[in-house]
Amino acid sequence: MSLFKNISLQEFLEGAWHTFLRYPLVLLSAITGTVAAIVKVEIPYEQLSKYEYLNKLIIVSAIGLILFFTLELLAAKYKLRFAKRVMLWVSGLIFLIIYYILLPTELQEKHQIRLFLLALALHLAAAYAMFFNHREENAFWQFNKALFLRILTSALYSAVLFVGLALAILAIDNLFDVDIDSDRYGQLWLLLVGIFNTWFFLAGVPTDVRQLEQDTQYPKSLKVFTQFVLLPLVTLYLVILYVYFGKIVVQWAWPKGWVSVLVLCFSVAGILSLLLIHPIRHQTGNTWIRTFSKWFYRALFPLIILLILAIWRRVSEYGITEARYIVMALAFWLFCTALYFLLSAQKNIKFIPVTLSLLALFAAYGPFNAFQVSERSQVNRLQTILQNNKVLVNGSIVKANQKVPFKAEQEVSSIMHYLERMHGFESIKPWFKIDLDSLLAQHADSLKPHRIYDYNRTALVMDEMGLTYGLYPIANQNLVYFNVKEEPQKVWNVSGYDYMMEVYFTADGNFKNPNAPNPMKYKLGADSLFVTYLPATEQLQVILGDDEATYMLNQFYRQLLKEPTREMPQNQLMIQLESAGFEANFQVQHLSVNRKKASYTLENLNGRLLIRKKK
Repeated sequence: MSLFKNISLQEFLEGAWHTFLRYPLVLLSAITGTVAAIVKVEIPYEQLSKYEYLNKLIIVSAIGLILFFTLELLAAKYKLRFAKRVMLWVSGLIFLIIYYILLPTELQEKHQIRLFLLALALHLAAAYAMFFNHREENAFWQFNKALFLRILTSALYSAVLFVGLALAILAIDNLFDVDIDSDRYGQLWLLLVGIFNTWFFLAGVPTDVRQLEQDTQYPKSLKVFTQFVLLPLVTLYLVILYVYFGKIVVQWAWPKGWVSVLVLCFSVAGILSLLLIHPIRHQTGNTWIRTFSKWFYRALFPLIILLILAIWRRVSEYGITEARYIVMALAFWLFCTALYFLLSAQKNIKFIPVTLSLLALFAAYGPFNAFQVSERSQVNRLQTILQNNKVLVNGSIVKANQKVPFKAEQEVSSIMHYLERMHGFESIKPWFKIDLDSLLAQHADSLKPHRIYDYNRTALVMDEMGLTYGLYPIANQNLVYFNVKEEPQKVWNVSGYDYMMEVYFTADGNFKNPNAPNPMKYKLGADSLFVTYLPATEQLQVILGDDEATYMLNQFYRQLLKEPTREMPQNQLMIQLESAGFEANFQVQHLSVNRKKASYTLENLNGRLLIRKKK
């Protein structure tokens, strides 16, 4: 409270107004995005598709916030007159309008990655926008220290305010029997984070470069945190990575792909440590800082080699994807950064955000950006596999008339799933004699709307190749799921049958109770009913008294895999069994199948079994 004890309400309001005049479009962006998000909370889930423009408005507002903040920093740095500030605002608005128009209403994963890279580049640009002069290195450090502390302070105030107001709403709800919608808590959070947090943060942003350059204050707590928390972690990472590096040299084996994450974490922690202690590197008693800096960048080179080997192995086997492209780009950036700080006489820390922001922009929008390179790499892989298996002949798809090796079919499934999720099928449409858009449109009702989780479109296009989609990326298994399409207020028709029971199976036993015996046993009058899954032969067996009926499930799986969708009406997920003494109808509700090469095995099966005894 001491922060505000000498501030009157009038001074507080004048300060808020001054902040608005200093950052008008930044705050208008924050207000626009926050209002759009609050409105979206009110919309029922089933109607969200009608208001997809709200998502675009939220995204563009978030980009506009950091864009206008960076522009205002430039205006403050060069003391631009109002007319020139207006020109900057107009330029920013034109960019945002174009961005809004080009931004699709349905964001695929590639749009999300590109959005992240753009936001990263703009945030980094804000860090150095006022400091293009290489002699203002201390001002640059002090400015970013102030931003960092301001972010933490704003977050703390927003969190405390939210908890207090949320408890007040809860008290009113419970004490006065006021029916307050639970959405109000989410809207309160959006209001505080979007508007209050932004306004509070902006009020404390320093813009006097000369004063920042003369500021020599350094928080002791920062040195303690770096010296006793960050540096020990960096050392631990270093030991682990060098021991692993020695292991792969001795064993002469390729490094695991996961090691790239550890190398990047080590690099980020090390560079952050050096940035945090940069202003005190020349003070008496801090020779260790210069020594650490010198040897840190030298220690990076073997690890960069390890990183390159790990990612190269993945690329050579599976081609380039956006994630692998970014890792390769970061490896290149780390190599250049290490060279710069070892060989350059200046060793200016502004090199880090400047080069990283340019790298992010290049990866998002450059002539050889992550998305173009990745799509081209995967399409080339797909083309080679299909040509080798005579599915793609002279640039046209010829339905496979012979069995394609399982590994090739699996790789095709993986690539096709990637293309559908990230880019769509535009690049391979010329291979097909039919119009893929028309084909997909014919089955639009049976294809789920959330494309990022949907594999049905991929299965449909692969069927036109004469191939079976056999990939479900969970637990490294090739699982295919089938479900009954949900119908509200469904009434089950059991006419013509005497009994109905629920049946649950997995490959290892009863689905509801793993310790229950297989077969499942029921009592039907004087007779015993056994329902059994026989994994050795993939058979469903029903025994009632002395009568027995069996069904080959493998035939059922293969028939289902020909369908363009994995969510089907009940009449397509029915198994009929019959013996001399009874008829059975198994209405499947959920089925998952594990594909292993050319065979299929049950993972789990549940549904309703209807039995009718014959007279």
